[in-house]
Amino acid sequence: MNHGSELGYFGNIWVRQNLLENPGDAHAGHKHHFDHISLLVSGKVKVTIEGCEPKEFSAPTFIIVKKESKHTFEALEENTLWYCVFALRDVDGNVTDFYSGDNSPYGVAADDDEQMKSAMLSTSQD
Repeated sequence: MNHGSELGYFGNIWVRQNLLENPGDAHAGHKHHFDHISLLVSGKVKVTIEGCEPKEFSAPTFIIVKKESKHTFEALEENTLWYCVFALRDVDGNVTDFYSGDNSPYGVAADDDEQMKSAMLSTSQD
């Protein structure tokens, strides 16, 4: 049972990739202190939110999860893939910007204007 996960961020947007390989595999239930959406890219899931009837979703679609709602995703098809997307927040819950350049094809942080311009120019000349 593989529950693949990869994290990424840019500016104040956080993205978490989630993969459930087999029908019946489930992502552990949890809740957040903020609203977020999940973008279902492939497969089919049953979403269970505490206090609500479970609901099935088929890709491609997005799923809204309200704050303070304990939620669980269960794969109904092989290789079910979705991305959770939400704003980055500091310990006080305020939206914050943070970017290291790790996922940039330019190899630099987007807020470093001079390095970004230089990287974009050298890339466009290739």
